[in-house]
Amino acid sequence: MLTATYVLLTLSIEQKKERHFISRLLQYVQTSARRPQEIDPVFIESQLQELTRFAEARHQRKVEACLMPAVRAADSNCTALMNDLECLSQRGSAMLNAVYRCLHRAMRRSASQGRFLCKAIDLYCQNLLKRLDKEEQELLPLAQKVISSDEWFEIGSKFLEQDNDDSRTQASRNREQSRALRGAAAAV
Repeated sequence: MLTATYVLLTLSIEQKKERHFISRLLQYVQTSARRPQEIDPVFIESQLQELTRFAEARHQRKVEACLMPAVRAADSNCTALMNDLECLSQRGSAMLNAVYRCLHRAMRRSASQGRFLCKAIDLYCQNLLKRLDKEEQELLPLAQKVISSDEWFEIGSKFLEQDNDDSRTQASRNREQSRALRGAAAAV
């Protein structure tokens, strides 16, 4: 059960981080929607990239690749829940593509495009929040009931492996950024 606790705690912490990030982005978008001519598309793009890197990667690698298959294998009555989660993921991907199209149009600094971008981001974030709610309220409680200790151990091992990969990737990015900054400073 310790491994199940680790997995559930990991998901819970990551979901809180994701909710916080979504909240900050929504606050910026809602404020910007009132002044669409002042929208900073470059800032929005960087925030979207950070959100999607975290939210989509977490969901795909941990929930879709590890947790959902284990729940599906342990409980044949979970088809409706799995279909709902997959639908929310597919809808989110389509919305994200639409957001990026709107973002590129908004870079022309059109107020109407800016308002449309804000609405598209709001819809995408609301879909993410709905997916998180469904995971927290339905998937995780079901997983606790139906997944065996051995399966929890396997899932926990995959989570640790992915977290280690993420740490190595982040360390590599940090080194590259440091080199770039040193190179830029030396050029000055």
